[in-house]
Amino acid sequence: MSIPVETKTRQRKYPFVDMKIADHTVLNSIEGRFICTECNRSRKFFCYNCYIPVGNLGALLPKVDIPVNIDIIKHKKEIDGKSTAVHAAVLSDRVRIFTYPDIPDYTKDDDVVLIFPGVTSVTVAQLFNKNVRLNTENNYGMPKGHNIGTMLRRRLEEIVEENQQENGEKKYTFTTLPIKRAVFIDSTWNQSRSIYKDKRVRSLKPVILQNRFSQFWRHQRGSPRWYLATIEAIHQFLVEVHVNAWGLNPSYEGLNNLEIAQAFYETVTMVASSHSEDMAREDPYNGQYDNLLFFFANMYDLIHKYYDHNELKSYRRPI
Repeated sequence: MSIPVETKTRQRKYPFVDMKIADHTVLNSIEGRFICTECNRSRKFFCYNCYIPVGNLGALLPKVDIPVNIDIIKHKKEIDGKSTAVHAAVLSDRVRIFTYPDIPDYTKDDDVVLIFPGVTSVTVAQLFNKNVRLNTENNYGMPKGHNIGTMLRRRLEEIVEENQQENGEKKYTFTTLPIKRAVFIDSTWNQSRSIYKDKRVRSLKPVILQNRFSQFWRHQRGSPRWYLATIEAIHQFLVEVHVNAWGLNPSYEGLNNLEIAQAFYETVTMVASSHSEDMAREDPYNGQYDNLLFFFANMYDLIHKYYDHNELKSYRRPI
């Protein structure tokens, strides 16, 4: 994947450098706007009301095969054109978007979870019956002088025998995962709390993600740096599901620059694929869901072409 010239000259980590994201620079060559075939509105890349690409972009977009159905509940005041939730619906056929209060009734569903932080929230690993310590500290970095790639390989050496035994106990497929659907709330933090009070939503088991630095450029007052954009949260959730079910390929370095809490790596099962570039659906994680960030990474590059990273308020939020 190409890196913008402006990014190369900066002394900071480019978050997507080792991720398996298709070449999104094709978006930069698209001129003008196109009419959505469903609603006849004028759009640039995709229709954020109908969730389909416009023009001939559909033939150029990567399609992402994900293991869990995703429902996104959007607050009615959330601006459609600025929401990253639409990216997921355009890039994957297993994503639905609802505008609150017109949402499904989840009260009778046992295999649906809500991605929402709270005192009763469990981790993704705990959904797989793994006894995991939840990281509650703002610990994103490694010990001084260490790097995540090195730590991953050392960890692999330490637990390879244990993982072989564990993997022999349970073999998951896309159809036998302990969860079938995950619900995300697409709104500001204050708006999401009001949606959470709805009994249809509150009945769901809440799940908390491991802390990860957000790369979103849109500032939200009062939110910490680990408050993710919706598409980032979906990607993080799917990565956690995948590595708990099928492990992490130790040759994959795409997570290195995302600055995820160390607790995540302490619970990862790392299993090498027979081919390091293999991205089969139930192989160890090797970037299978990275293309969910296709539009997000392109917009990140565009923003950083015109604005200094260090001057954007979103990246100066407290940890």
